[in-house]
Amino acid sequence: MSAFNKFKERVLASYWEKHKNNELHARLANPTSANLRDYALFLVNTGMNPDDKKTFRDFFILNDDLGDLERAIAGIDIDKLKPIRYFIDRKTSKPDETIVKLLAVLIDFQPRPFKIDDWMEQDKNLQSEVSKAPLNRSSQIDGQKVPVPIKKTPEDEASTSNVKSIPSKFSKKALLWVSSGGLIAASLGYITLKDRKECMCWFKDRYIVVDCQDNNMWKQQVIALDEDKLKNFRKITRYDTLGLKDVNRIWYSKVNNEVEFFTDAGLHPEHSERGLKLASEHIIRKYAMGEDPEGNKNEE
Repeated sequence: MSAFNKFKERVLASYWEKHKNNELHARLANPTSANLRDYALFLVNTGMNPDDKKTFRDFFILNDDLGDLERAIAGIDIDKLKPIRYFIDRKTSKPDETIVKLLAVLIDFQPRPFKIDDWMEQDKNLQSEVSKAPLNRSSQIDGQKVPVPIKKTPEDEASTSNVKSIPSKFSKKALLWVSSGGLIAASLGYITLKDRKECMCWFKDRYIVVDCQDNNMWKQQVIALDEDKLKNFRKITRYDTLGLKDVNRIWYSKVNNEVEFFTDAGLHPEHSERGLKLASEHIIRKYAMGEDPEGNKNEE
């Protein structure tokens, strides 16, 4: 087995061990594409070392060190995160290296990042331990080697005798009860997870889907999911794309003497007490095009 394959198997085993021991964040314990994206954003905002940042950049395809990693994660097509779930569920035996390395960062696997020398050294240590292990004793009878059975200690005998037999069959009624209970639990779990995901919050220049019950991860207010706003509501960050063609077609808000433009009507996503206004020619000329038009300042 290659060094990277050993690393891959250890990362996957570590995930399921932490899952069993309830050591994973709720988003990782239920690794939907949206949950993986949200947890990646959470890690970026809490601070990362250079090696982990490189792993993120490699996966999210950011070759420029100055590129906005948060924006790349928030704007990713979440379907591109499905291969991570496939790897976790063992639906693929040959995941891309970037997927394995990303999961290692998400679950805080050690040692990381992957270095071939770390895993080659483990092979050397294992071979050394094997070479030092005692060999089975053997005896000779009529010139032939015959293995001598190893005598069990009293402790071994006691542990063997304490093993209880397990019934090999369940009654049909018991199986029906178990099956029915499983279906009910699965249905309730699906409904609960579905309800928990029906929320969104503002992130930089757009809304993203978030868990309704996990408000601590987000600086902005978590609100009910609005499919239309999720798809169409954006803050316009490039004013050089705006012109007179956009008069009365985009919206703006002026907060603390700072003007921001948006693609749709509604409340300001970060100042919900402020409503957005249609951008007039005066507003666009002055704040988007950098001109100093004569006009009524009251409309600002």
